[in-house]
Amino acid sequence: MTERLTVPQAIRQLFGIDVATQSQLLKTKADSLVRNKLIKIETEQKVQRKTKYLAPGQMTVLFNALLLNAVFHDPKDVKRIFEDKSYREECAKAVRVMFGESNSLMGIALSNGLALKFADSLAGDFDLYRDSLPNPFAVLPQLALGKNQSLLHALLAQSATLEPSDNILLAYLQGDLDRAAEMSSLITTDNEAVNQFKLHVERSRREAVEFDDLLDQFRKM
Repeated sequence: MTERLTVPQAIRQLFGIDVATQSQLLKTKADSLVRNKLIKIETEQKVQRKTKYLAPGQMTVLFNALLLNAVFHDPKDVKRIFEDKSYREECAKAVRVMFGESNSLMGIALSNGLALKFADSLAGDFDLYRDSLPNPFAVLPQLALGKNQSLLHALLAQSATLEPSDNILLAYLQGDLDRAAEMSSLITTDNEAVNQFKLHVERSRREAVEFDDLLDQFRKM
């Protein structure tokens, strides 16, 4: 019989991290992914309390979700990457822009070869529920970065002089789609990854406007 694991036990087995002593934040991130029902758990009633275990088949989901959460802070975005293929492909383009050809981000050692495979996996038909993403990080960014900060946020916030494409990315991550779209319209580049991300920003803003218009219609009913 396969041993049942709690979320902290699973994180220790997957990443060699004891969340109780090394990163309570990592457990908080995992709990958020449980609450939004990306990570499935089973509850067992013990004598004095209930114990929550990962449901069968969830180890890979937890691994991939925490890797993605290192880059994309919002658990809703992580869940959407699993469920929405077109959104996942757009996120892969953002990852390519971010990683570039770097061997280090925010002082975190990075395998450039695995970083490219990470982005390629997101862009392809990779099964996030069954197959483990390549892990480009020597140390999980959640251990090195502050609370409520993803790798993308931290990377962009550290730079005093950002490239125009980085400014678009920063505005996008801050949720300012209007500013991101405005800056995107002013940039002309031959960089295919940047151009793909510009399309993603413009599409995201258009969808947000359409959603706001729909809400307005409901309010008037």
